[in-house]
Amino acid sequence: MANKPHYKSIPISATFYLAWKNITHKRLRSILTILGVAIGIGAVYFLLSFGFGLRNLVTEQVVGSQSIKAIDVSTVNSKIIQLNQENYQKMQNFNKVAKYGALLSVPGSIKINQSGATSVVVYAVDKGYVELSNHSIVAGSYSKPNEVDTAYINTATTKAAGIKDPKSIIGQKMQLIIPLQNANQPYLEKDFTIVGVIESGSGSEVYTSYDIFSGLEVNTYSQIKLVAQERSDVGNLRKQVESMGFQTVSAIDTVDQIDKVFQIFNIVLGAFGAIGMVIAILGMFNTLTISLIERTKEIGLMMALGGRKRDMSRLFIFEALLLSISGAIIGIIFARTAELITNGVLNSYAHSRGVNESFNLFANPWWLQIAMVIFMILIGLVVVILPALRAEKTNPIDALRQE
Repeated sequence: MANKPHYKSIPISATFYLAWKNITHKRLRSILTILGVAIGIGAVYFLLSFGFGLRNLVTEQVVGSQSIKAIDVSTVNSKIIQLNQENYQKMQNFNKVAKYGALLSVPGSIKINQSGATSVVVYAVDKGYVELSNHSIVAGSYSKPNEVDTAYINTATTKAAGIKDPKSIIGQKMQLIIPLQNANQPYLEKDFTIVGVIESGSGSEVYTSYDIFSGLEVNTYSQIKLVAQERSDVGNLRKQVESMGFQTVSAIDTVDQIDKVFQIFNIVLGAFGAIGMVIAILGMFNTLTISLIERTKEIGLMMALGGRKRDMSRLFIFEALLLSISGAIIGIIFARTAELITNGVLNSYAHSRGVNESFNLFANPWWLQIAMVIFMILIGLVVVILPALRAEKTNPIDALRQE
């Protein structure tokens, strides 16, 4: 009995060339298919990019003036556990603490230019807390209140005092009166030089040095701020502080909540974009199926000349990959172009309305672009399964008989 002849597979380069020639031969159909894929993947990419960009924009606005690595420490309403200097010193010595600061908030009143008394909240801060603050200066300079005789106030205080121009009070004297729980000295009365006006809220506020309480038996704080060395250290640092019986608040809590909301938001946006993907998938499947029907006789001839079944399936797999990758890349280019146009229009409109800062509503991380291409490749491989299997099962004799 004669040995069955052993045929070699068609070289991959030759198979790829045949797939490429078939796509370029049917140009109009291929262009329409690639365009459908580009529109589908571009819509998904555009919406996901918008979701990620909006999340980044909101996160930056929410975190705003505070570091993502910062922890605000406060105490529960307890007379036993207090934010005193002893506990403050312990927190400074915690592992992974990069910076620290403390403040004491007390009620008080001020008099400017012999005007009537204005009720304020006095924030007595130490040097560390001032360095961690990020107030917006309206007038004067951001003078760090390390000196006992200097202070800065907020715009709400100037309005309450009837001062229209904040710049006019820079360098002027201000009398501050703070009630004390001290039988020997019921009030602290001191004159300060106003060195700056800040934008810090709707309530009247005055910031000065914690050293004003020196010698007055005041050794507690209202809040302590700790900054971890790295964002990953925040969790462990908060556990150490909370083990002492204190409460902690971090911007990470807000960011985590934002992430949860935008995870759902991105799923919804992706679902809308998936509508275009369904159309693209149907178009690709239709193109590959028609290509199989048109080339049945060609496939039969190739198999009769020694082509293997896997060569036939590989031929259609390569065509699907070419359509998928081309459509994905073009779709991402379309989406990025649409993003630039959208950002340009919205920024121009915002600038015309008096907004000076530019913003970006879209985020384009490298992994998202790669993920879109890989996703489309997987879709192409799924779509080509049926045409590839049919190509493998083609009977060369039946195929050559077809007209």
